[in-house]
Amino acid sequence: MHFTFSDDQQVPIEIRRRKGTRHLKLSIGHRNQIVLSVPYHCSDKAALEFADKQRAWIVQQLQKTPQARSLVDWLREHPRISASGDLFHVSIQQVTDRKRADYTFTAGGSELVLRIPASSEDCELAVLQLVRRFAKDALMCRVAYHAKRLGLEYTKLSVRDQSSRWGSCSSRRGISLNWRLVLLDPKLQDYVILHELAHLTEMNHSSRFWKLLDTYDPERVQNDRRIDSLTAEYMRVGRSM
Repeated sequence: MHFTFSDDQQVPIEIRRRKGTRHLKLSIGHRNQIVLSVPYHCSDKAALEFADKQRAWIVQQLQKTPQARSLVDWLREHPRISASGDLFHVSIQQVTDRKRADYTFTAGGSELVLRIPASSEDCELAVLQLVRRFAKDALMCRVAYHAKRLGLEYTKLSVRDQSSRWGSCSSRRGISLNWRLVLLDPKLQDYVILHELAHLTEMNHSSRFWKLLDTYDPERVQNDRRIDSLTAEYMRVGRSM
């Protein structure tokens, strides 16, 4: 289902029905689709009529929302990935002698090469899967490093594809991180990791939490502002339709 504007531009529209929802609500999704949250028994016609009345708001929001980007295009424009507190130059190679995608380091360890089988039918999907695999390896090592340095223990770590969050920490001391952390500068990647590790001690955002995080990262305020300014753009990487 698509929403058509006066210039014939079409934007996907997603209708989400939830029991208990009483009002119609519009938002822009992480794939730059229009998201309509509506009561469970609301008809498509009523939902679309509501969206039609909000055309001006939709246009305004789409104009200021970063575009969804393919990971391949992003890495061609920003050929770098963070791991182990360092920044590596990234290149993508299509190789004929491999059946499975993998990665290796060259140039004395300063360049990360993503090797994709030439037989891959979908290069974007192959690169996305490989970078997520790399992110899992890299972030597990980095979290373990900081946890040991700070004398902290967590139960498990998962690396996922969250739509808007960089990370979270559960009451069971499990940490979940967004794979896109490897696209950030090392300092910002560490800040998110330290933020979640601080939740192992303070499961809240009280003044005690922020004071603790200040001891983990003296540049906490600057890094927090920087993360906020980048989130909308970075969360749309790897989501091109």
